[in-house]
Amino acid sequence: MIIIHVDTAKCSGHARCAMKGPDVYELDDDGFCCSDGKIVTDEALRTQAIHGMKACPERAITIEERES
Repeated sequence: MIIIHVDTAKCSGHARCAMKGPDVYELDDDGFCCSDGKIVTDEALRTQAIHGMKACPERAITIEERES
């Protein structure tokens, strides 16, 4: 299981996370990531989460790995 953490102070609304992880990352009405605290257990979604994190130019997203 992973937990997504988003530093909203760093997010600039590029939406690259949502482009790489459309089933994981949600954006608010202004295009900023609002997936802070989201828990992902599905392996396919885990891959999307990692790709979305890596696509963020501000490095506003981190992923915490936890045992299920």
